[in-house]
Amino acid sequence: MLLLAALSAAAKGDWKGKVVDEKGEPVAYANVAVLSRADSTVVCGTVTEEDGTFNIKTSETDGIMMVAILGYRTQYFKPVDGIIITLVEDTSLLEAAAVQAVMPKTKLTGEGLQTNVHGSVLENAGSANDVLAKTPGLIKSQNGLEVIGKGSPLVYINGRKVTDPTELDRLQSNEIQSIEVITNPGAQYDATVRSVVRIKTVRRQGEGFGFSVNASDAQSLRWAKGNDQTGAFNMNYRTGGVDIFGGVNYAGISQRQLSDSQTASYSLKNGVTSVFENKGTIDAPFFRNSLSGNLGANWQIADNHFLGGKVEFGRALLNHDMSTISLKVYEDGSLIDELNTVSEDMMGSVPETRLGANLYYNGVIGEKLGVDVNFDYYGTDDSMNSTATETSSMAMDATLRSTSRNSARMYAAKAVLSYPIWMGQLQAGTEESFTRRSDEYRIDGISIPASSAQVKEDNYAAFATYGFYLPKAGQFSAGVRYEYVRYAYEDALNPASDLSRKYGRFFPTFSYANAFGPVQVLFNYSAKTQRPKYSNLSGAIRYNSRYIWQSGNAMLQPQVTHDVSLTALWKFITASVDYNRTNDAMMTWSSPYHAEGVYDGVVLVKPVNIDTPYRRMTAFVNATPSLGAFTLNYTVGVLSQWLSLTMDDPREASGKRLVSFNGQPIFFAQLFNTLTLKGGWQFELGGAFNSSGYEQNVRLVNPVFNLTAAVQKTLLKDGSLVLRLEGDDLAGMNHYSFDTDFGSHTIQQTNVMDTQRIKFSVRYNFNAAKSKYRGTGAGADEKARM
Repeated sequence: MLLLAALSAAAKGDWKGKVVDEKGEPVAYANVAVLSRADSTVVCGTVTEEDGTFNIKTSETDGIMMVAILGYRTQYFKPVDGIIITLVEDTSLLEAAAVQAVMPKTKLTGEGLQTNVHGSVLENAGSANDVLAKTPGLIKSQNGLEVIGKGSPLVYINGRKVTDPTELDRLQSNEIQSIEVITNPGAQYDATVRSVVRIKTVRRQGEGFGFSVNASDAQSLRWAKGNDQTGAFNMNYRTGGVDIFGGVNYAGISQRQLSDSQTASYSLKNGVTSVFENKGTIDAPFFRNSLSGNLGANWQIADNHFLGGKVEFGRALLNHDMSTISLKVYEDGSLIDELNTVSEDMMGSVPETRLGANLYYNGVIGEKLGVDVNFDYYGTDDSMNSTATETSSMAMDATLRSTSRNSARMYAAKAVLSYPIWMGQLQAGTEESFTRRSDEYRIDGISIPASSAQVKEDNYAAFATYGFYLPKAGQFSAGVRYEYVRYAYEDALNPASDLSRKYGRFFPTFSYANAFGPVQVLFNYSAKTQRPKYSNLSGAIRYNSRYIWQSGNAMLQPQVTHDVSLTALWKFITASVDYNRTNDAMMTWSSPYHAEGVYDGVVLVKPVNIDTPYRRMTAFVNATPSLGAFTLNYTVGVLSQWLSLTMDDPREASGKRLVSFNGQPIFFAQLFNTLTLKGGWQFELGGAFNSSGYEQNVRLVNPVFNLTAAVQKTLLKDGSLVLRLEGDDLAGMNHYSFDTDFGSHTIQQTNVMDTQRIKFSVRYNFNAAKSKYRGTGAGADEKARM
């Protein structure tokens, strides 16, 4: 967050101090300025560090010291060296906070919404994932946690990017101080990042050894084999300026999907439209077990100088996917085959592994120049052996065996400098990432070409952001990022698919925040991009079943999204509306596939760029009132889109058909109720609802409802032992069905998901200390794409 800072004059006075809130917690990035007594103009100023400290050197010896930050009352003092300034929340913005002691307080920052977790009812919500699902601005969907209207966010914990999603299950709610949902990431973030969640943990005092242990077991109520087990041990040792931390984690996950599916593909055969239909069932369970860990150290060399490093590693112990597909195949209404396919995917000779490392320096050179430098490495390897046994009633049986092996390496560096200039603070930097990836695929039993591809991508970026805060006028921030990408794809076995490209683009951002009476308002604009995942760029054809093949698309282009949003906060009510337009939007597409030796009725599924802009609007209202021991957290909203596509369709005389995916918005709601009682008891009842409607080129057919409940007991005097029992999808209605229209190919599918579960968890903390790790990482987008 960029706030007011001013250029110092020649130093004569030297005033140091600290800014804290009413609980004694440090207030970071507060504006500290010295005003002239003659005309109240700003003489010089700075912003507080993360620990709330500041240092002003100025020639002004008889000025007025002003401290200001959005959400707190502006304070004025006579400058005194060593002063401790306590900021008081603006009661016009947070009215009735005193009688809503357990309500999580939310306020606007210059980038999004910040919700205080520590001391609120969210402190006992369970894991970090449980807290995030109940944080204003976030919603839990079929795709996991999403920032409303922005998609899946990039998550940071104490400035460190999360690369292992299970870390959010290991981090417990009582360790979290606050959560900031950033809806307009600035230019310092990769242009692909549309939203960020920054988690700040509770500051622990003292030194020595501490550890935390947590474990959980979740049992499916629909499937006896559906059982998830997790366990984690994390430690921290701190002495002097040295902090050593590490941990090891285990996760066992299982899931099952039952589906009824019906597809139809249309093509011209001897000048006449022919239709192939597949009608059948799918039973697809999977099992995954993994072990991961991390080890790192931080060293506070001196005041405002930090150095550290960290290594993260992970390995799959089991990766076993299975599916049974039973189909009846019709051509022009006549049954031509009954096909049963049993598939099994298992780890190959190279188990799925990942290794990441980060080195960082964070500090202040001189009195004002902030420096943040990160070097990152990230590597992944995996291989898979797949077998598909097909039994046909009217054609030859077949057994197909395929092998795949993938390897990727990413090297990245990022440097950010910050310096106070005039009435604000300038932040500028550069980020580079270099990725090398190899993909090999071979299949026996069918005439699909093997592939051996090499992908090289180099990304160079430079960015700058300037921001300032003026009392009454508000907080302003503007930035721009330029990215230049070189990409090359080479397939040694299919040289005709080789491709290379270069492209560069500017991505601007702007934000404005202010308080108008009791209402806080935030306006954002940004231009962002999304680059294809590497697997989506492979031209190799993969065999899913006799009638469904899949490939990437080496011609796939990045999509660019222009986004504007307006957010307002009044007391415990937050309202937001977001509109975006995406050019060259990437969507999954399927169409009949015709080639020599290929069965009639085969469709090829691959990603494409659509040739018309994709427009979408999202609006929501969140309310978090408290009624005595009850705390309510209600979110209601709507998602509407505008998308019409002209598709190939041999059923039409023109060979084309206009398909509209408009007119049926999706309404959604999340309703969480919490009852907190004495003795460490907490009871929760919640529900999440999604109506039917359109999202991209898919129509969600049925409404979805997820009923949840939990009971929790906190034990021991310091609350370090917590027992929790919770249930998910208790009404058995959290199942989505969909249909889609690709012109020459249509799909209707009804799903029953293995989401109805009971989970028991236990966690214990002993002298747990917050890690001082300050590395922010580089190459975040590349890690996600790998």
